[in-house]
Amino acid sequence: MNPLSLDLNDLYLFAQVVECHGFTAAGDLLGIPKSRISRRISQLEASLGVRLLQRTSRRLSLTDAGQELYLHCRAMVAEAQAGAEAVRKRLSEPSGQVRVSLPIAITDIVLADLLPRFMLQYPKVQLRIQATNRQVDLIEENFDIVVRGVTGSLESSSLVQVKLCTATWCLFASPAYLAQIGLVESIDRLPELDLLLYASINEATPLLRLIGPDGEAIGIPVRARLQSDNTLVLKQAVLAGTGIASLPLYACANELKSGTLRVVLPEWRPKEGQLTVLFPTRRGLIPAVRALVDFLKVELPALVN
Repeated sequence: MNPLSLDLNDLYLFAQVVECHGFTAAGDLLGIPKSRISRRISQLEASLGVRLLQRTSRRLSLTDAGQELYLHCRAMVAEAQAGAEAVRKRLSEPSGQVRVSLPIAITDIVLADLLPRFMLQYPKVQLRIQATNRQVDLIEENFDIVVRGVTGSLESSSLVQVKLCTATWCLFASPAYLAQIGLVESIDRLPELDLLLYASINEATPLLRLIGPDGEAIGIPVRARLQSDNTLVLKQAVLAGTGIASLPLYACANELKSGTLRVVLPEWRPKEGQLTVLFPTRRGLIPAVRALVDFLKVELPALVN
């Protein structure tokens, strides 16, 4: 887009001179010396190569070119005022579009219940949801917020990180698999069993990392029959009776109630995932984004524990 050849301030000054019927009145209204306004209008005429105003000691009138320009200037000022008012309204109540990136499991299992309630509570907010497990660039991809499970601090200090809640993880197995392998009373049996691990496929030597009853953390080399960073893949595999899976509790709540999954070694936990919301800055956070962040902080903990 080519830059404007005219100073928009000069167009605004021109419109004020016309509406105030003179340079003196316009200067008094705007708090600008009459001489400065006169000089700016003269420069505007020079830039356009046409006279806009006929000046006499008693009267100021528009030329034909001035009349045509004034109509456009008046529309320009009206649009600018409307834009400013729209921004003020946007900042006074949650409204407008919010772009969000969420983990797949959180979107499918948890937020499918929460997001409709948020939308009913804030009818002027439009949500744009991306469900993905990949790492996204919040700035480059133009997201307002990103929700992720994290285990440590952020690498990028430019992002704001706010904890939403802690998600409890457990070891799960189907009744059919437990009937096949017998009672699992100790972690010593785990290396001989089929494990379904939540881990990157690039992790060459899979370890089942567990947190014990006293908070001690250990890593057990296991036979990973399935290794994936997608909780839904692991869940379907454990339901089919293929092994013991490491999964978040919220992802298996319905299956626990129905009895299609059972917790194995309940005193040992694979991990406690911190669900965190990331956004670029606290300053200038629009009400729609703030409303969604606050909503998740209040509503999410009850669904993931």
